[in-house]
Amino acid sequence: MEIQHLAGATSFFPGKVNVGCFEREGEVWFVDSGLDDEAGRRLARWVESEGKKLRCVVTTHSNADHCGGNAFLRRRTGCSAAATPLEACIIENTFMEPLLLWGAFPFAEITNRFLQAKPSRVDVLIIAPGAFDDSGLKAVPLPGHFLDMVGILTPDDVFFVADSVFSEALLEKYRIMFVMDVQAELETLDLLERTSAAWFVPSHADATRDIGPLAAANRRTLMMVSEAVLDCCSEPVARDEIVKRLGQRFGLSMTISEFLLNSAAVAAHLTWLRGQAQVAPVVEDGLLLWRRTP
Repeated sequence: MEIQHLAGATSFFPGKVNVGCFEREGEVWFVDSGLDDEAGRRLARWVESEGKKLRCVVTTHSNADHCGGNAFLRRRTGCSAAATPLEACIIENTFMEPLLLWGAFPFAEITNRFLQAKPSRVDVLIIAPGAFDDSGLKAVPLPGHFLDMVGILTPDDVFFVADSVFSEALLEKYRIMFVMDVQAELETLDLLERTSAAWFVPSHADATRDIGPLAAANRRTLMMVSEAVLDCCSEPVARDEIVKRLGQRFGLSMTISEFLLNSAAVAAHLTWLRGQAQVAPVVEDGLLLWRRTP
C-alpha cells in the first residue's frame, strides 16, 4: 500500500479518499478509514507489516467513504475510534445517513455502501476545537459539508481538512458538491484561507502547501450553484424540478443516490437563499414551491 510522507511523523495514503497517518512510539492514528472493509483490510495489513499498533481511527465525519473501514479495523486490531458527538451518532447508526437524505427510513436502492457504511462503535468523543487524547492531534471544526465535521491538525503542522474542499477536477465533473449548510461552508473556506500550515491534505484532492487557490475554486463553484438555484426560482418551482433543471444546465446524469445527494445540496442552497431574503417558500396546489422575492 502506497504511503506518502509529509513531515515528521505524519504521512498519508493517497487514494479516492486520502487517509491520514500519524505515528508515535510504535502506535498509529489514522485519519478516516476509507469506504469499506477492503479499505480497512489494506490499512490493517500495512499496520501489521510495519509491526506497529493501531491506536485509533480519528473520523472526520460520518459519510460512508470516511468511516466505511472502521468496523473492520476495530474487529481486526482492537483499535478505538474517535468522532464528534453528532457524527458518532451516525457512525454507530449508519442507516441515519440515507435517512437524512430521504427524510424517512431508507428504501433498498439507497442502502448501499456509498451511503450506508457498516455501523461501528465510537469510543472517544471529540469536543472541538482542541486535543481529544494524548496523541498531540488537535481537532478543528470545519462546518458546512456535514453535521459536525472536523479537520485534524498534527504536531507536524499537517492539516487534514476532510471534505471542506474538493479537487478542481471533481468540481468540474459534479458541479453540485454536497453541502448541508452553505453559510457555514463559506465560513470554513474563509477559515482555510486564513490558516497557515506546512501541508493541507483534503480527502478528495492532492496534498498542497497552499490551500488558497483550491478554497477559492470551491467558493466559486458553490456560488455558481446558488446563482443557478436562484435563477430557477424566477417562477414558483419545486425542489425536484430545480434538481432536474440543474442537471440539464450542467450536463449531469444521476443515479438514485446522486439525485438524493444533489437534492439535499439544493435544499441547503434554498435555505441559504431564504436567509438572504432572496427566495421564499409557498404551498400551491399541494406542492412546496420556491420563488424569487421581488
